[in-house]
Amino acid sequence: MHEINKATAELQEEMARRIALNPGGTRRIGNFGFIELEETWGDEATIINTARISTTNQRLQNGHDFSERDRALLYQLLRDQHGTPFETVYFRFRFIAPIFVLRQWVKHRISSWNEFSMRYRKPISVAYVPDAAACTVDGFAVLDEAAITEYEALMAQLFDWYERQYSAACSRIDLARERGKLGPKEGGRDPYRGRARELLRNVMPVAAYSDVYWTVNFRSLMNFFKLRRKKDAQYEIREYADAAFALFATRLPLLAETMQRVIDESASAAADTVQGPSGNA
Repeated sequence: MHEINKATAELQEEMARRIALNPGGTRRIGNFGFIELEETWGDEATIINTARISTTNQRLQNGHDFSERDRALLYQLLRDQHGTPFETVYFRFRFIAPIFVLRQWVKHRISSWNEFSMRYRKPISVAYVPDAAACTVDGFAVLDEAAITEYEALMAQLFDWYERQYSAACSRIDLARERGKLGPKEGGRDPYRGRARELLRNVMPVAAYSDVYWTVNFRSLMNFFKLRRKKDAQYEIREYADAAFALFATRLPLLAETMQRVIDESASAAADTVQGPSGNA
């Protein structure tokens, strides 16, 4: 196991602190992954009030005020894809995930995305390591223990190389300043060290972790859950999507239950269409 850098150690401490402060709103995933549902704006009542704005002045205060009629309307709106009322409820997640997971996640574009940058900071010096479940398909191990051991060694080698080269670059920059070849460092970002980080980050693998704030409305979040929690979604992003769903369902259980009902009914109807009336494809 290689030595992690200072920033990564601080991030470990931050994850532990957030888990202690918000145990019901956080999850650890894999060897270094993390997700937290930090904030929500609006609830099931927000959706119903938005939908009824043109027909009544009566307003629900929160989801606890729901009658059976209100529950039925929530289901009907979601089933019939009345999209805009569901864009009035927002969620802010923070997650730490491998870069290859981020590449899939960012394709869900109707959201706000703020990511840690290796232009300004050293990389998170931990790589995702597949566990036994990740390496297994239908009971068959596609990568054995020897391959995973070699994988981990290769990741460690890349992080160690970055640290050595960045340290050497900083030493060259400092020496050049001492000799008057470069001007003194002024306030703000050092352009020389910054350029070294920009170049050295090119060797970072997609297995390296990154840190993201993701703000998304419910309509887009439902689409994310619908696609990324399916059985044929890639294992790693499915782990994050399942964790995000569990946190969301704890916060807004009625909306989660209604959403899952609509998704299940849609999947069942699609399967019936494929099979045809005789039950044969």
